[in-house]
Amino acid sequence: MRLHRFYTTEKIDTEHVFTIDSAELVHQVRRVFRLKKGDSIILFNGTHFDYICKIDDSDTGSIIVSDNSIRLRVTAMERSRSSTQQKLFLCAAITKKDTFEWIVEKATELGVTDIIPVMAERSEKKSLNAVRLNKIAIEASEQSGRDTIPMVHPIMGLLDVEDLLQQGPASPTSSNIQKIAFHTEGELLKREDLSSYTTQKADLACFIGPEGGWSPQEIEMFHTHNIPVKCLGSQILRTETAVVAALSLVVFAPK
Repeated sequence: MRLHRFYTTEKIDTEHVFTIDSAELVHQVRRVFRLKKGDSIILFNGTHFDYICKIDDSDTGSIIVSDNSIRLRVTAMERSRSSTQQKLFLCAAITKKDTFEWIVEKATELGVTDIIPVMAERSEKKSLNAVRLNKIAIEASEQSGRDTIPMVHPIMGLLDVEDLLQQGPASPTSSNIQKIAFHTEGELLKREDLSSYTTQKADLACFIGPEGGWSPQEIEMFHTHNIPVKCLGSQILRTETAVVAALSLVVFAPK
C-alpha cells in the first residue's frame, strides 16, 4: 500500500518521538485519510530525504496531543527520488485563474524550481491568489515525489523578470542562467538548442507567452537581451499546453 506523503516546515527528529504542530497536517491525517495509531506516513522538508514515520502514542496514550498536533516516530529514511541541483525557471504569462493554477500544478510535477507569473501586454487577467498557488505547489510536490517546493514569485513585468534573473540566483553548478522564449513565429526549436542545458546541467529560464502570443515590443525586448525566440512547431498552442510541451522537452531530454 502506498503511503501518504506530506510536506512540513517543522524539524523532523530522526532519533526520538517528535511532535508536529500543524493543524492542516493533523486534519489530513485524522479527517481526510482517517489514519490511526500504528499507521505510517511519509514526511519531507526539503533536505533531500523522505522520512517514513509511524503514528506513535507511546508517551501519551493517544496519537493526538491536542487538536493541532500529532506524535510521530521515524522508522526509516531514504533519499528522495526526485532531486536536482539545477534551477529551472518558468516565466509564464498569467492566464485566467483555473488555467494558471493548472500550470502551477503541472510545472511543479515536472520539476520547475521557480514559477514567475508574468504580466504580459496581452494578459487578460491582472491578479492571482498567491496563497492558493502556493498550496497547489505543495500538494503537487507531495504527490509527485519531489523533495522541494517550487517558489511561486509575485507577478512581474518582463523587465523585472530579467532583472531578477540577472541578479544571479543560479545554482552552484552554473555561473549564469540560460534563457529561451517561446513564440509561434520564432525559429523551430531543435535538439541542439537544449544541448547546453542537458549536457552542462546549466540553469534555464523558459518564457511562455499569453493567448495571442508576445507583443512585438516584448519580442524586441527578448532580442535586446539576447534571449533566443523559438517555436515548438507549426501548431498554435494554448499557454498551458505550451508550458507542458516546453518543460517536457527540457526535463525528459537525454542527459
